[in-house]
Amino acid sequence: MNKIPLVSAIVSTYNSEKFIRGKLDDLLEQTISDRLEIVIVNSGSLQNEDIVIKEYLNKYSNIKYIKTENRETIYKAWNRGIKISTGKYITNANTDDRLKINAFEILSSELEKNDDIALVFANQYISSIPNERYNEVKNKKKWVIPEFDYFEQLDRSIVLSQPMWRSSLHFVDDIWFDEKLEICGDHEFALHLQQIYEIKYIPSALGVFYFDNKRSNRSLQNMNVLEVEKLEVTKNYIKKYIDALNEDELDSIVNKYAFSIKLPIIFLRGKNIINLYKSPQKHPFTHEFVYYVMALTFQRLKQFEKAIYCCKKLLKRKKSRRVSELLQQIIH
Repeated sequence: MNKIPLVSAIVSTYNSEKFIRGKLDDLLEQTISDRLEIVIVNSGSLQNEDIVIKEYLNKYSNIKYIKTENRETIYKAWNRGIKISTGKYITNANTDDRLKINAFEILSSELEKNDDIALVFANQYISSIPNERYNEVKNKKKWVIPEFDYFEQLDRSIVLSQPMWRSSLHFVDDIWFDEKLEICGDHEFALHLQQIYEIKYIPSALGVFYFDNKRSNRSLQNMNVLEVEKLEVTKNYIKKYIDALNEDELDSIVNKYAFSIKLPIIFLRGKNIINLYKSPQKHPFTHEFVYYVMALTFQRLKQFEKAIYCCKKLLKRKKSRRVSELLQQIIH
């Protein structure tokens, strides 16, 4: 590849021997493969990806390869790969996911046309069949979001797992993935971007997300770590969001969730399950999030007794470090 690549795809691999060949073939078949750079970071894998990768290195000039002696967090591996990339745009290419043949062309085109957009992402099909390609998916089950909404992003990551973003975010703005995080680094990255730039959602399925029924997916292996990281990552962003609201906007939040916090928490959880069944594309906010937001809102409105009530009621049913910290802050 003689010209500067349009897109750099960062492939982090750890014990992904059964996926790596399919991943590389999938990338090399992209319609913009002549303008694609593939950066592979072998993060101390104990399997034999190395043999497969070296086979491709001998055939293709657009592949770069780094191998570390020890395993790193996926976000440290991504940062390591990004630092040697040269593409105008960056995407993470998870070894077990697959793409529509023109996915990179569509995503990069959106960035080319919209200078104010920093990151784009699209819907995905879900497959439980290893190495199932985009055109082989039969069930047509999708990860779908109705529209991109920052408030919803504060409760859960709604930027799905195959986004594309500008490399200038790293090399000019000096925004990188938090290497200490194990699971929620991409959630934190998206929240960080949204303080400065626009994110665009494309309501089409451009990829396949592999959902292992044995729950081998990194985000499903330790739900406790996922929950702890998510609450810690979003804590300051939620507070910043509430602090920026005017009094009418604060009152609007109170009116929206006043009924929810009157319900017993077990009823609120049940209500969320029913609503999710009725409207799968509509996100039911988690009860911890609702109570934390309401406590922060009442604190801003100087209605401290109501803020304390929200914290104590939640903590009777669920441990939450950030709610405990907020309660202590209000009391003292």
